Amino acid sequence: MAQAAASTCEICTGGPGEHYCQQCDQLFCGNCKLSHLRAKSCKNHTFVSGRDINQEEKLLCTDHKESFLFYCQDCDTPVCRICSVEKHSRHLMTDLTESTKKLRSELAKVIELKETTSRQNVNTIERYTKAYREEVKAVIKTITEEGNYWKKLIDKKVEGLVKLVQDKEQKTLHNMSALIKVHRKDFENCQQWQKNIKEMESIADVLLLKNLKKLKVDVDNIELQQVPERSSLSYRNKKPLGTEIDSLFGELQFKEGKALLEKTENQQNTRSKESEKIHKYACSCCGNVQMSTNEPITEEICM
Repeated sequence: MAQAAASTCEICTGGPGEHYCQQCDQLFCGNCKLSHLRAKSCKNHTFVSGRDINQEEKLLCTDHKESFLFYCQDCDTPVCRICSVEKHSRHLMTDLTESTKKLRSELAKVIELKETTSRQNVNTIERYTKAYREEVKAVIKTITEEGNYWKKLIDKKVEGLVKLVQDKEQKTLHNMSALIKVHRKDFENCQQWQKNIKEMESIADVLLLKNLKKLKVDVDNIELQQVPERSSLSYRNKKPLGTEIDSLFGELQFKEGKALLEKTENQQNTRSKESEKIHKYACSCCGNVQMSTNEPITEEICM
């Protein structure tokens, strides 16, 4: 592996070879790079810059030993100049660098949107938790005051109702805490993906495209769930005329939020079943294999 810090410019042999031209397979210093790009025949050349330029990893076409210049959208693969004519002449082609930039930009926007949504989901659950705890405190206070009204005669009933509320509170708060962990994990994943994208800025376009596609799969696999309706608690007083303990107290009403964790697990199982139905087929012109959720096509002709 040749590192740029230990190499010299192959043009002037004086400056540090910090820039690698992917088309010419040469190291350039900063000045020679500028001169190189001014030439009409070299104005579209692409460079890899940095302290760790790996000249052994040229990322060339295995058939023609040429650099990849285009991206075939029909076959979903980078192609060199010769391949673009021989195998992909009728295919939809775009510039490799521009395609990579476009994918990176789109992926960054998707991650940013999911990061924002997951952060909002966490904030919403935290607000729900605070409101629920305040309701619990209010209900316990009401029950306690009503218990004191009936003094020792109803102390045992008060204790039972408070315990019921507190037990329910613990169960509900546990569920809310689990929801926060799910959405916080989504938020942390988005932050890590953004960091990964920034760290990819200096690598070659074709390798960057490959890494971005892998990252896109991870991003698309995350399906942000909506925050379910929060749990709530209330207590309705009543003033009975009888003397039975049960008839002296009001009625507890629990409103449960949806079980997001169970829903997420079911969706993952559904996603696994759907993945078993993916088929693959080959293009009859170029031979490239593609994946599809539809039934296999016996003959696919590139237009």
